Amino acid sequence: MNRKLFYLGMLLLVTFFWGVTFPVIKISLEYVNPVVFLILRFAISSIVMLPFLAGNHSLRRANDIKLGISAGFLLFLGYFLQTVGLQYTTSSQSGIITGIYVVLLPLISYIYLKRSPARIEVLASFVAFAGLIIMSAGSIDNPSYFFGDILTVISAVAYAFQIAFVSKYSAGLDTKVFTFYQLFSVALFSSFFLPFYLTSVVINDYVLFTLFFTAILAGVLAIFITNRSLVYVEPTAAGVIFVGEPVFAAIASVLIIGTPLGIYTLIGGTVMVLAMFMTTFDSYLRGSPNRLKMAAEHAD
Repeated sequence: MNRKLFYLGMLLLVTFFWGVTFPVIKISLEYVNPVVFLILRFAISSIVMLPFLAGNHSLRRANDIKLGISAGFLLFLGYFLQTVGLQYTTSSQSGIITGIYVVLLPLISYIYLKRSPARIEVLASFVAFAGLIIMSAGSIDNPSYFFGDILTVISAVAYAFQIAFVSKYSAGLDTKVFTFYQLFSVALFSSFFLPFYLTSVVINDYVLFTLFFTAILAGVLAIFITNRSLVYVEPTAAGVIFVGEPVFAAIASVLIIGTPLGIYTLIGGTVMVLAMFMTTFDSYLRGSPNRLKMAAEHAD
């Protein structure tokens, strides 16, 4: 099986996990503030990873620590702004706006990575962004959501830079160590804001479920898969797969919260699925065994 196609499929699974987190976190924020939630979520993720790092000498390598924390800081910016913004906007709307980072990836890849994306990837990015615009036309209609929407837009920019950063450095690093330092960094940087969020916290069964779901499936597993996949998948192609996140977020919001799924969401979601198919099919046709073999040798 084409290894690049396999990792595109794994990224799609990650995107599903992330999409589901929007409505479940939205409900949990009724009981716990976003900073405490992030600290607990990523502390759990870090603890879960520790048994897999026993005796790993890369944990003490200065370069691994520096790059892991740097990527973790960008990840923190994305999660912090997105989670705080989720308090002021709807879960489906947050998912839609987060997907804006897909259109930023070709530009960031060109400037930061000096990597020219394939024409089909650029076209797919614009098709995906068109889908986002269609979805937004039916969703962004309440001025009271403005503050949350702005925070979410900024978080999308942070996510785009984080993907490009990981794509640039992940091939030469131990994936487990790189993932651990990113997760730990989100908990660490979130704790700096704890004095500003000294509100009451209720840890009930639903909050515990959300914490462990987001910490393990949407945290450790998802970020590990992403770090590994970006060795084989260009960031622009990954970004188009990730644009499925607002689709899954919208569907999950309907099933979990009961948010109505309008015609704009249906049309926009269909357009984005088309963009995902375009980049997946193109990646399959352009798969290069020699390139993948070289990448695997760096990753292992």
